[in-house]
Amino acid sequence: MSSIRDKTPPPSQFRGMMPILPTAIDPSGAVDEASQRRLVRYCLEHGAAAIGHFGIASEFHKLNDQDRRLLTDIIVDEVAGRVPVFLGVTALGTKTAVQYAQLAEQQGADLVMAALPYVDVPGPAGAYAYYQALSEATRLPIIVQDTPASSSILTADLLIRMVAEIPGVQHVKGEGKDFLTKTAQLLAADNGRMSVIGGAGGRHLIHMLRLVVTAFITGTEALDLHGGAVQAYLSGDEDRAADIYFQKIMPYLAFYLDYSEELLKYLLHRRGIIDHPTVLQPPAGAPMSDVERQEFEWVLDRIEFARR
Repeated sequence: MSSIRDKTPPPSQFRGMMPILPTAIDPSGAVDEASQRRLVRYCLEHGAAAIGHFGIASEFHKLNDQDRRLLTDIIVDEVAGRVPVFLGVTALGTKTAVQYAQLAEQQGADLVMAALPYVDVPGPAGAYAYYQALSEATRLPIIVQDTPASSSILTADLLIRMVAEIPGVQHVKGEGKDFLTKTAQLLAADNGRMSVIGGAGGRHLIHMLRLVVTAFITGTEALDLHGGAVQAYLSGDEDRAADIYFQKIMPYLAFYLDYSEELLKYLLHRRGIIDHPTVLQPPAGAPMSDVERQEFEWVLDRIEFARR
């Protein structure tokens, strides 16, 4: 029996970090174009294999259509074809998701990413029909985003079937319940046809690398650390990758995953990449307490979390 590290990675155009951008805004809530462009340049400087927007980290569910168009224009223009751009098209219903996918294609995106509708979550047949509709509506490849709300619907068997039968479905980003086990099932059962992309904010990143995942969609708060671990592993230095993960990433991630909306922009502001750490209203939850903030800052000092 071969070990995890003996497996051959599946063919994929992506090797490295595929960061999801937050939406940079000023205190009034308006899009901060200068900060958004700096975010793109920051990702490119850290070797991003692709750049995305309109994921959970982007607060996509709080944006109006005018802001979506503006942000897409900014990102596509700033990337200028240097790496692929992928845009989230998740919506409350199929009609809106299809509209967003078509708009993404018109505005110059290279891929779309879609989770299932998140209020009325469809069953397996409805999920298949949803991704089929997206595939028929656009020529762009589709990244299927598995989430906690959809993980019981998007089983490994259904995902493998969709990759085989729906032309647009080419990538899967697993983030739902038991995503590590599902990732292993997808890689083992699909005979190398499916590109499986890691996520979950970097949780289990080292273990996904050991399963031969080669690309990761996470936030942008620590591309130097996440990208450093991924590149070390892909270059054959598992020990270095593990050291970065356990000594640099995990200590801050223990706090970050509980307050990711607040801390993503805070850390980018701390590094001087965006001008304001403001989140779109309403916030996802209560802010960190003073005690938690104090301990979080202590962790950042301990791991020498870099400023720009």
